[in-house]
Amino acid sequence: MKLDKKDKITVLIILIIVAIISSVYKNKINDREKIQLVSEEISSYESNNQKENNDKKEDMKVHITGEINNPGVYQIKQGDRLVDLVEKAGGLTQKADESKINLAMRLDDEMKIIIPNVDDNSSNKETFDNVVINAYSDNDTGKVNINTADITKLQTLPNIGEKRAKAIIDYRQNTKFEKIEDIKNVTGIGDKYFEALKDQITVK
Repeated sequence: MKLDKKDKITVLIILIIVAIISSVYKNKINDREKIQLVSEEISSYESNNQKENNDKKEDMKVHITGEINNPGVYQIKQGDRLVDLVEKAGGLTQKADESKINLAMRLDDEMKIIIPNVDDNSSNKETFDNVVINAYSDNDTGKVNINTADITKLQTLPNIGEKRAKAIIDYRQNTKFEKIEDIKNVTGIGDKYFEALKDQITVK
C-alpha cells in the first residue's frame, strides 16, 4: 500500500515522538543508575571510615607498672577507667599505696601508669594530688600533654602553679581535653594565660 504525503508526515511524527520518549526513558534509567552508584560509593566510604575509627579505638594500649601483680602493656577500650586496667593486670600488690591512686581515672592511648609503693617517701600525697599515679604519654615534641601530665609536670608550664595545675587535673577527670584551646575552660586560665601556654602544650 502506497502512503500519501499526509500519512508519511503522520508516521514521521509518530517515530519522532517514540524516539523522544525512548530517549527520556533511557536518560531516567541512566540518572537512576548514577544516583545508585553515588549512593553505593557514599555507603562504602562511610563503612570504611567507620571501620578505620573502630580499628583506632580497638588499638588503644596502655602500660602499667609499679605495684601491680602483672605489669605490662594492655589493650583498652574507649571509656575504660583505671579500675578496669587494674583488674586486667591481676590487681594491686599488698605494697600498693591505694591512697594515692584514683581508680575512676579515664584511660587514654599510650598512657604509662606507675602504681606507687606505700614505702616510697617521695611519693607524697601532694605530689600525686588526687589524680592517681604518675601517668603520662611519652612524646618526642617536648610539649606537655595536658591530658596525662602529673601535677609536677604541669607546674613547669608558664604561669601554672600548684593551684592551676590541680584545676587542670580536676577538669580532665571528667572531661578529656580534645584540643589545646580547651584548657581555657579550666578555672583561672583565660586567653592571656593560653597565649603563654599554647606553644608548650599538646593533647592526644
